[in-house]
Amino acid sequence: MATVDVTRIASNIQALNALNSLQGINAKLALHQQRLSTGKRINSASDDPAGLTIATKMMARSEGLKASIDNISDAKNMLSVAEGGLSTMTDIMIAMRTQAEKAASDTLGTAERATIQTQLSSYAQQIQDLVDQTKWNGVKLLDNTTGAKVFQTGVDEGETTSWSIPQALVPGPTGLNLSKRVASATATSVGTAASFQTIAVGVPVQAVSTAVNLSELSTGDYTLNVIDKAVSATQGTTILDMNSTLIGGMTSLTGYSMVTTSATTTSTMTSGRYELKIISTSALSTTYELKNLTDTTWNGVGKLTATTTVGAGATTINLTDASGTATRDLGVTLNLSGSGGAASLSTGQVMSFEFIAQNQAKLELRDSIGTALNVSQYKFDATTIAGSGTTGYADTGATWNSGRAIQAKLHGTFSNITNSANGGIQNFTYEKMSNYSVNVSNTSRAGAYLTTVTSALDRVTSTLSDLGALISRLTYKETQSATAQVAVEGAYSRIMNANMAEEQVNASKYTILQQTATAMLAQANAAPQSLLALFR
Repeated sequence: MATVDVTRIASNIQALNALNSLQGINAKLALHQQRLSTGKRINSASDDPAGLTIATKMMARSEGLKASIDNISDAKNMLSVAEGGLSTMTDIMIAMRTQAEKAASDTLGTAERATIQTQLSSYAQQIQDLVDQTKWNGVKLLDNTTGAKVFQTGVDEGETTSWSIPQALVPGPTGLNLSKRVASATATSVGTAASFQTIAVGVPVQAVSTAVNLSELSTGDYTLNVIDKAVSATQGTTILDMNSTLIGGMTSLTGYSMVTTSATTTSTMTSGRYELKIISTSALSTTYELKNLTDTTWNGVGKLTATTTVGAGATTINLTDASGTATRDLGVTLNLSGSGGAASLSTGQVMSFEFIAQNQAKLELRDSIGTALNVSQYKFDATTIAGSGTTGYADTGATWNSGRAIQAKLHGTFSNITNSANGGIQNFTYEKMSNYSVNVSNTSRAGAYLTTVTSALDRVTSTLSDLGALISRLTYKETQSATAQVAVEGAYSRIMNANMAEEQVNASKYTILQQTATAMLAQANAAPQSLLALFR
């Protein structure tokens, strides 16, 4: 501070000193008043440059911790949605395991197991629906193909927590359903017997729209059994019904090659059951009626009436069709040798027999426990024809079209049975025309499915356990982040915010100093007047 010399009035040093002090006091008072009015200790970078830098970083970290806490809360909510889906999935799988355990017992029949299969298929579809519909913001949570879900649970890059489904939970990969199909079922060969040349694999089994009182086969294992077959590709065979009223003197029925002499001849012997009735007989001819018991549309009327010219001593009668412009042998011979020949026949005699046309085989369809299934016959154009039983006829070089009259329909292609002999067996697995197919058709299948469901349940419970551990971990992380955020906020507040009590004390002090400095300035301005006394 400059030395005061009152005798030199050109410069009032005393007043200037007082003014300088007053200005300093005013500046300090203004600073504390600003802090009191804003609540901030640092109102500009010049107030505390280092403190401002530190406080800004603290503020950024505090806001980052708040964002991470929000992220953790959102992640826990999302994982809770996934947990709900997994919990429902475990309930469904427990129900599936219970049903599979029931099906593993031979106290159930085919129909009961078919009902369980339907229920299990429905359960499998519901599991798929759960996987497809358990979403968060449009993202599937239970589908392991969508990749890991990454949560930003820290302030800086890389401070993340991730969650993923380690294994597929959908029915296909877990084995809960055999396959996912949309349009058609399939019959798949699972083992080719030596007597068969081939059976077509994976050929669609289409529904026959004109079938009456038929429903689809249940998913399961089936067999085709060759009961009998034609003599050759060009020669049919006949099977005599020993329970029918026999024509006297007949010793056998013989199949032979058909001979077509005109394309306009209409009657062709098709595989099926027939009734032969003698309408009249004489020494020169025999008139007969051949009625198709299987197909009422055969020959237009379901029967054929014709006269065969024979001698009284003839030992064979070749049945022919003369209804067209020419004569055609039908392929059946009455063997009358050793019985007096044709003369032994009499009007009204009736017999029934089964005919297997050339190049065809008689097949029986059996389920997984060996029960023969009733089948309805179909023409190759898929129209229904009369008759049903446990057998059907197949073209040994091409197709077999048939259906089950009680619970199923089967209209597919099973090729090249040409090499099969009587008694030949072909195994195949049928998958029902459904999006979700399950096979518990026998004890072995049901036991295997029980193991599959148990394995799938272990997979889901393991995923659920991992999910629960992650939610618990996030809860601890949320608590830690909240504590850290409060601490960082406290450090920021200490640096950046004003101590209001201290600032009030300082403001009061400088207010008083301002008043005293003003008074002293007034006195300093008046001090030079004392020199006027020297000029009196």
